[in-house]
Amino acid sequence: MLFPTFDYFLFLPLVALVHWVLRANGLRTAWLLVVSLVFYASWNPIDTLLLLGIVGLAYVSGRVISGLSEARRRPALLAAALVMLSPLLFYKYAGFFLENLRMVWPDAPPPPTTHFPIGISFYSFQALAYVIDVRRGQAPEKDPIRFCTFLLFFPHLVAGPILRASALLTQLAAPRTLLPSDVGEGLARIGVGLVKKVLVADVLRLGMVDSVFTDPGSFTGLEVMVALYAFTLQIYCDFSGYTDFAVGSARLFGFKMPENFDRPYQALSVASYWRRWHMTLSDWVRDYVYYPLGGSRGGGFAPYRNTFITLLILGFWHGANWTFVVYGLLHGAAVGLNRWWRTDGPGKTLPAPGPFGIAWRWMLTFHFVVLARILFRADDLTQSWALVKALGNTVLAMPRFSYHAWAVLLLGYAVHFTPTSWARLARERFATLPAPAWGLALAAAGWACVRWRVGDNLAFIYYDF
Repeated sequence: MLFPTFDYFLFLPLVALVHWVLRANGLRTAWLLVVSLVFYASWNPIDTLLLLGIVGLAYVSGRVISGLSEARRRPALLAAALVMLSPLLFYKYAGFFLENLRMVWPDAPPPPTTHFPIGISFYSFQALAYVIDVRRGQAPEKDPIRFCTFLLFFPHLVAGPILRASALLTQLAAPRTLLPSDVGEGLARIGVGLVKKVLVADVLRLGMVDSVFTDPGSFTGLEVMVALYAFTLQIYCDFSGYTDFAVGSARLFGFKMPENFDRPYQALSVASYWRRWHMTLSDWVRDYVYYPLGGSRGGGFAPYRNTFITLLILGFWHGANWTFVVYGLLHGAAVGLNRWWRTDGPGKTLPAPGPFGIAWRWMLTFHFVVLARILFRADDLTQSWALVKALGNTVLAMPRFSYHAWAVLLLGYAVHFTPTSWARLARERFATLPAPAWGLALAAAGWACVRWRVGDNLAFIYYDF
């Protein structure tokens, strides 16, 4: 079930209505668990068994590890992590490793032919984080219904935000109330997510991006660059639009979820970009990869090594492809260079940058992100190189894109570079409007999506991760 569809806009209010009609917190939680399973099973019922297996393993592992002595907790955690991540490694990475192995050993087993369970990267990481936190001393959740609801809650189940236990378990256990401001802000976020996905991301994908990446040699260098700008905005609006749906939907049940984006293309360094982009994943790799490796302790080469390994893992998390390996390597090198500039290089003695310094820092960071998106979007390194070569096509001609796509691209970036406080203020003011105004605003957004949408309902990009 996709968020920006008629089915979801029937599903969500019905689920919320029953949730609030039920009076007991336990019944409300059980209801959310049931509908979350229905939501996930609507894609593939068989995959629901795998999902329940990982959730059940996380619950049991947390209870068992909490009762062990300190000396026995580490091997128990390693065993649980290995079993818990095995499905992810099989479905996502086995084919990649076997394909590359067969290049040097032709008699190696062929890659498995199987589909990719939707959301497996997200719920596997959430389950593993919970078990690690219990190993570190967090009290395990004893209520199985509440625990399963925490991991399976449908707004964030498929593509995040990646939640920690403390972010939702406490709210599930506490009495729930629904304020008018919750409804207003929730509806505002859903409306924004709908517009981002249908009127921006999908329009840019079909109007600029797909054609250029399919046959880059048929386009000028300027057209390829415009398509890269378009994809950079497309993937932001696609993924942050999903987050808007998730945060807004959760708000209708009285829950507050963490934010996942903070205007990432306003960043003045690649390190700052990763603090603004997919923030719950960045926090995850920081807490469960970077810090365990040693973080910035010790000085010398160690912090650079740890940064490089962390960004490499973060890149490879996105997909089993050499493009994502190189993507992680490039970002690891850029973040390491930024660290050197600030801590060991000339940047540590320079004063705070003025307007010119801010401008060149932003220009350099933004275009690094844009050009690295070639690796993020391309099917393989061959296609990536074709895009790079096409950028050198200096034929002078006006880009052959529709006025509709151009308008969406320019307006989308204009909105992105407005201050964050404007969006927050707009949501707060929307929440104070009377209920009929909410309905009219959502109806207008729905009408605009019907009027200016392109093609069929397109799945969110991060469903593939």
